Amino acid sequence: MNHVYVLTNQHKQFLSKSNEWFDGRDAAKLFRSEHKDVAINQMFEANTRDVSLRIELLQCELNPKRQPIVPQEALADRELLAQTESAPGDPEIEPNYPPETPPEQNPEVTPEPVPETPPEEQPEYTPEEPPEIEPDRPDEAEGDEAERKAVPEAG
Repeated sequence: MNHVYVLTNQHKQFLSKSNEWFDGRDAAKLFRSEHKDVAINQMFEANTRDVSLRIELLQCELNPKRQPIVPQEALADRELLAQTESAPGDPEIEPNYPPETPPEQNPEVTPEPVPETPPEEQPEYTPEEPPEIEPDRPDEAEGDEAERKAVPEAG
């Protein structure tokens, strides 16, 4: 193959063989794979370690020593890189902004009391007792006689 895949993030840093992000100027330290699916798997693994990263595959040609040639436009400016590496925390979030102010009342610390509900009324009769009024049902004996009259006997 005459090309390999390397991984870069939104800060124009590159993944090294030791799974660390660096400026990518030392081609010997770059993670690289000839196979796109292997590079994609590595991209997912790196993203699970830090979900705030936006990782992309970059296809690079190889030099005579079989090391990737990273395009100049993919490399970060040294001044920008120095600022990114010296900034603590997430570079996309400004420290102390917005100013944090405690809420007037924290509902998690002082929960509101649960409103009382009146107890449920007891039923007039207990479920084990039969109901006082039985629904009208035809007598079983009357039903048998009606069937006999409707069907004449053969014989």
